[in-house]
Amino acid sequence: MMRFMRHALPILLLLAAAPAAAAGPQAVADQPVVDVGDVRRGEAVRHTFFIRNRGDAPLLLTEVKPTCGCTVAEYDRTIAAGGRGQVAAVVETESFSGPIAKAITVFTNDPGNPRISLVVKANVRQPVTARPGYARFVTVQGKRVEPSTQVVAAADRPELQVIGVRSPYPFVTASHRRLEGEAGRWEVRLELDPGAPAGPLADYVVVRTDHPEQPELRIPVSGLVRPVIAVTPRVADFGRRELAEAQTKSLEVENLGEALVELTEVQSDVEGVEAEIEPVEDGRRYRVRLTLLPGLPKGEFEGVLTLRTSSERQPEVQVPLRGTVL
Repeated sequence: MMRFMRHALPILLLLAAAPAAAAGPQAVADQPVVDVGDVRRGEAVRHTFFIRNRGDAPLLLTEVKPTCGCTVAEYDRTIAAGGRGQVAAVVETESFSGPIAKAITVFTNDPGNPRISLVVKANVRQPVTARPGYARFVTVQGKRVEPSTQVVAAADRPELQVIGVRSPYPFVTASHRRLEGEAGRWEVRLELDPGAPAGPLADYVVVRTDHPEQPELRIPVSGLVRPVIAVTPRVADFGRRELAEAQTKSLEVENLGEALVELTEVQSDVEGVEAEIEPVEDGRRYRVRLTLLPGLPKGEFEGVLTLRTSSERQPEVQVPLRGTVL
């Protein structure tokens, strides 16, 4: 009996020390950080991460959120107990240069590990470079801004040739010339026309070269052309209101141009909405006070508020007008 106890005791101790199976799902990433090394700019980096479920209940991947520059191609939403699932990631390198690290957050139903961070690292190399490598224009319609000048070169090709430059916008002029006395170095000049339409800029200028590894170089163009007359908010929305008495709302109108501009008239095409101009700073800032009059029929209304100005460039501004009478 004593001999049996002597042999049984170590076995009992080992059984007591053995980890119990996890109750519920248990998420574990096989390799949460991967470094793919050198990649050429513009090449898509693709990698599949594996997540194991070491629990005894199904593991749910409830959501997968990538950071900027990283997209998720697909992922397994349910991983059986003891099974393995995949998260396929794609990193677009067009806008990057040098070392990068892009993360993906995986949300799970594992209470002990509700968030898993997966990271793709790479070194984005670019044979042909541009300095500063981007062009940004922020201006007001009609105002001239300084051109953006880029220096294009290739460290491994001293006789680089720039064959052409293509602008994404008709109002952004792109030109190029060889820099005198500097073999293989080129100047790319980008100019924004003062007559450019109001709105955001978000595209690429394409530089064509004779480099065998990089026949095209894309330079991001970003920024904003603001209108001469800016209205805040851009929509006159009364929301949902009862009309036991008159309701009011204000819009701020600002002249962003250099010359003084008068706000001469405001008209509403919705009957029961009156508009009044209140000067704040003559020629520069105005307040438009809108009044919703009792008697407007119940239900939704929608129309346009027309602002007339003395600006030759922007003589008229239209603002959406809407709301609901309860």
